Amino acid sequence: MSSDVVSGGTLNIMRHARIARALGANAVLATESGRDTYGPSRALAGLPYIAWLQRRPEDVCIVPDIYTHQIPLINGFAVAYLQSPSWVRNDFDHRLDRVALWTDSPFMFELCRKIYPGKTASMVPNVIDDQAFPFIPQSRRRKGELIAFPRKGRDFIHEVFRRYVANGGSYWRLQLLDGLPFHRFAARLQTPQAFLASAEVEGCALPPLEAMAAGIVVVGKDARGANFYMKHRETALVANDPDPAAEALAAIEADELREELSRGGYTAAKTWFPENEPTAFWKRFLAERPWA
Repeated sequence: MSSDVVSGGTLNIMRHARIARALGANAVLATESGRDTYGPSRALAGLPYIAWLQRRPEDVCIVPDIYTHQIPLINGFAVAYLQSPSWVRNDFDHRLDRVALWTDSPFMFELCRKIYPGKTASMVPNVIDDQAFPFIPQSRRRKGELIAFPRKGRDFIHEVFRRYVANGGSYWRLQLLDGLPFHRFAARLQTPQAFLASAEVEGCALPPLEAMAAGIVVVGKDARGANFYMKHRETALVANDPDPAAEALAAIEADELREELSRGGYTAAKTWFPENEPTAFWKRFLAERPWA
């Protein structure tokens, strides 16, 4: 990749590589140059890199959705890792036995079923770094601090908060986060009590899930069901329109409800901690050896 910016999907692949290495696989990351172009503040330290052109015919190549056009150039087994609806393209022959499809949410699974008929995608767990996002109880968080990410759904965020204030709400103070490198983003999640999810469509967005892992209460859009871990009144308050979202903000002013939702969200997020479902997935994949 000719970039020094790490997306959530790229970071997710790095976390998968770390788990595969812990289980004995010789997992490496391939970049155009063979160097870590991301740096310690943006990516995961300690992972080896090779140049893409140095790959061997026998290598299993897990290819991000943005680069699936490279799959026809791969001699061996290739996995198209389809994490974002914006980048799912029918630009390779998915019918080949040497090609597998991975995705990460029921929404993305249905999208893959339509674009790649005749082959079923495997559901792959996202990986949440519980070391970067330690659980901090609501009682130790900054009272009234609400965060949102304007890169996805700026108009929705402002309209929800406008209606919340117009309805007499005064507990929440909105802070917009944008353009933070990973280490600063992770540190920033240590203080808020609530997160307003605003994306209209996602593959399986990591920020709401990372917020749940940290103990933050999540309200707002479930991105057309892509954020399937947002279960209404169990792990989050799902509100896909401004009026119910403003009402949800008013509802979570109550300490008792915030505590209930933060604990429910954390319980759900633990499924995606590295030692849980992600490790179980990699044990199955390495044991089944679909490339053999």
